[in-house]
Amino acid sequence: MTSREEHQTLREMLGSLALGHLTAAEADRVQAHLDGCAECRAELAEVASVVPLLDRVDPVTFASPASPPADLGARIRAAVAAEPPRTDDLAHRRTSRHARPGRTRSRLVVAAAAVLVVGVGIGGVVGRATAPPEPAAAPGPYEPITLEEVGDVDLVVDEAGLVPHTWGVELAMDGAGFTEGAVYRAKFRDEQGRLQPAGRFLGTGAAEMSCSLQSGVLREDVQEVVVVDEQGRTVLRSAL
Repeated sequence: MTSREEHQTLREMLGSLALGHLTAAEADRVQAHLDGCAECRAELAEVASVVPLLDRVDPVTFASPASPPADLGARIRAAVAAEPPRTDDLAHRRTSRHARPGRTRSRLVVAAAAVLVVGVGIGGVVGRATAPPEPAAAPGPYEPITLEEVGDVDLVVDEAGLVPHTWGVELAMDGAGFTEGAVYRAKFRDEQGRLQPAGRFLGTGAAEMSCSLQSGVLREDVQEVVVVDEQGRTVLRSAL
């Protein structure tokens, strides 16, 4: 059985396969995966259907890419300001459940960053390659969890919780004390005992941080949540 990491790696090679850019060994490796993966076969069919259209693209047009309108930032800010508050989204649930005066500034910074991401994303693709677009249906209920420290660590987790989606599960976490600049990885242990990756984040030292990590494993298959440091040592754990 192909692991999730291997599946993702081979999935990212489908475009090169359709364009004929793979070596013979690489093509054989992808083809062997395709023989047993209906999902990737369907995706390859979609990619292959676009290849003939590439001949119609004029490379000269890429020399002078279109620039966004000068008032784009103002329009985005106005649209965000006019948007009515939602009571079913993750940010609202986390803020209303655990509002802390000292954290107002950090949440405003996160909101500002979100606006910038929207602006930068115009004309491109924004998002994780491992997470498909959010379905029309609302995400499931926010499920608070307790992440306990493991070993000799001094971490503070103000809040953590899971949000189930149709495509997988999301881990939301607020905390501090993670070594500044160090890379930490979140993982979900499934019902077969395998650790499935759920993304990485950088430690911010004493500064508070808020992160949202995602995995394709479904919530009902998650038996444990773990966070490991750069050496692979478990520093946080939550048995579900």
